[in-house]
Amino acid sequence: MSREPVPIHANRATRRQNARRPASRTIARLGLVVSLPGAAVLAATAGPTAVAAAGTRHTNNGHTVSDRVRKESPLVAMRKILEEEKRTGTLVSAKTPPTPAPTTTTTPAPQLEAVAAAPPPPPPVPTTVPTSLPVTHPAPVVHPAPVVHPAPVVHPAPVVHPAPAPSITRGILPPGNPAASIAPTPLFETTCLAAGALSAGCIASTLQATDTARSREGLGAMTLPGNYSTLTPAEQLFVLADTERVDRGLPPAVGLVAELNQDAQAAAQADTDPTPTIVPPGVSVMRWASNWSENAGTLGSNYNWMYDDGPGSGNLACGSGGGGCWGHRDNILGFTAAQLAASGGTLVMGAGEASPAGARPWMSDTELFAVFTRSPAFYIYTWGQAVAAGAR
Repeated sequence: MSREPVPIHANRATRRQNARRPASRTIARLGLVVSLPGAAVLAATAGPTAVAAAGTRHTNNGHTVSDRVRKESPLVAMRKILEEEKRTGTLVSAKTPPTPAPTTTTTPAPQLEAVAAAPPPPPPVPTTVPTSLPVTHPAPVVHPAPVVHPAPVVHPAPVVHPAPAPSITRGILPPGNPAASIAPTPLFETTCLAAGALSAGCIASTLQATDTARSREGLGAMTLPGNYSTLTPAEQLFVLADTERVDRGLPPAVGLVAELNQDAQAAAQADTDPTPTIVPPGVSVMRWASNWSENAGTLGSNYNWMYDDGPGSGNLACGSGGGGCWGHRDNILGFTAAQLAASGGTLVMGAGEASPAGARPWMSDTELFAVFTRSPAFYIYTWGQAVAAGAR
């Protein structure tokens, strides 16, 4: 086959290129098997060092060309090394000249700035239709729960019954009367005129005569309050009348009323029997009775009305026919509990004492009993006060 002749310089240049490429390619291939057994030997037997040891020669055109020398095959060299190791039993190390570092142009990598990992994108905000905000009311004030106490047990009001009268089986009550008047023993009038109505001797002798007369009716001694001598004459007459009533089982008069006291005092000054002419506001008189006496003080008058009021006594109303006998006693012991309950009235009293010229040396004493439609608002003195002071 004919071919076009190639210029010698070009052929030489081509040959130079062709002579380098296999070695370059071999180095590249051997670089891939460095980690295999015998790699160091292969690298020592081939490569740039073997090429350089062959030397160079000059051509006729003045260019230097490599003097190609026949090199030993790497496989043959490897086999020789292995045979030598087998024969000697030692490891033959091939001296590998340092491989010159290839001249390379290294473009420095651009410095990378440390970039923090970007945070994940926030979740999408839901699209909501704006609504009107709710009206916020202040929190209600919380009051503590009230303490619930159990309802009190309401008991019916007790029925107030009047105090029962003492059960007396002795004593004479109207319409019954003593068989005859009882003359006083001792004769207190003489003692009282001499010592005075409020003297201790007068009071003692009059009480003795009274107790003697009461004993005939089966009654005990009269018990007076401890402050008897300091009471007014009206209060003394009131205590004596109520004591006679209570000891015979009759209800006492509640108390002394100022209006009735005025009528009684006026009658005592006039030396006559009183009548009720003045009454407290809002009340009226349903029944009434009165007494008058001239004697040596309140105790003497009470004795005459209660024990010396029958025939032959000083009772002016008794007379020879006896029509008014025991009338004073009946006034004191009248107005029984049954009568007061039937009328619904309240028994009260008035009393007085005076020393008019016509009665001297005696005292003029009066008593006024009245049943009012209701209890007055005010009392001067009451039976309760007398009891508290010792009366009974």
